[in-house]
Amino acid sequence: MKLTKLILATLVFTAATLHAEPEIKGTAAELTEHLKSMPRTVQLTGDSEIKIPSDRAMISLAVVTEHRSLQEASRANQELRAKMTKTLEGQGIPTERIKASKFSSTPKYGMFGEKAKSYRVENVVKITAHDEKEFQAVANLVDAHSEVRYDSVEFEHSDKEGLRKKALSQAIDKVTEKKRVYEEKLGVKLTVRGFSEGAIASGAAMARRRAYDSFDSNYKNMVMSAGSVKSLGDAQAEAVAEDMPTAFAEMVFKGQFAVEYVVEAK
Repeated sequence: MKLTKLILATLVFTAATLHAEPEIKGTAAELTEHLKSMPRTVQLTGDSEIKIPSDRAMISLAVVTEHRSLQEASRANQELRAKMTKTLEGQGIPTERIKASKFSSTPKYGMFGEKAKSYRVENVVKITAHDEKEFQAVANLVDAHSEVRYDSVEFEHSDKEGLRKKALSQAIDKVTEKKRVYEEKLGVKLTVRGFSEGAIASGAAMARRRAYDSFDSNYKNMVMSAGSVKSLGDAQAEAVAEDMPTAFAEMVFKGQFAVEYVVEAK
């Protein structure tokens, strides 16, 4: 009696779990016949990963100028940015790849009085570099001007959409190959019942190398010029530099695909 109840409970649980339906009630014989009529399914998954060097880097530099007059601080900032653009153009970087992205002005007040004693103007300039030479040209700006500070860098690939599609295609191919093996080795036929696509992830690989040891002084100075790093000691500054991405970072594109098949006899 206990065994019969256990089998009945197991059948009910299995049916509800497989098909997310309300609890099915009935005799053991009725449940057995119901389960025989239910389609047997299998889910096959495929994963893929494509690694490729990035072909462009978006480097953000903060141009910070300060003066007792807001107008003079703004003028100095504009003149310096124009000078930077001219320098980069001479290095083969066209103006369309040099863009100001953020602007801010901050008054500085003395301990007493309501009038600002000076004004701080900051513009963030984004420069797109296509190779190591252009990357170094941008780094030189940080070395050449004390008002220019490193802000951040992002790596991309010009064909990222094509690479994402390729990663997805490879994941689907893996599922198809698994299906072929199942049918060949088990003597069954698999018919598609449904499928789902996982997130197609992409981004710069997390592997880093020491900027101090493997990159030249321009990049090191670029890292060291950031305001948050200037006040650090040598050991701490080196630790920050170690976490900085190197040009040009490797991009990783990942694809995931799952297909649910109905298993039928051939």
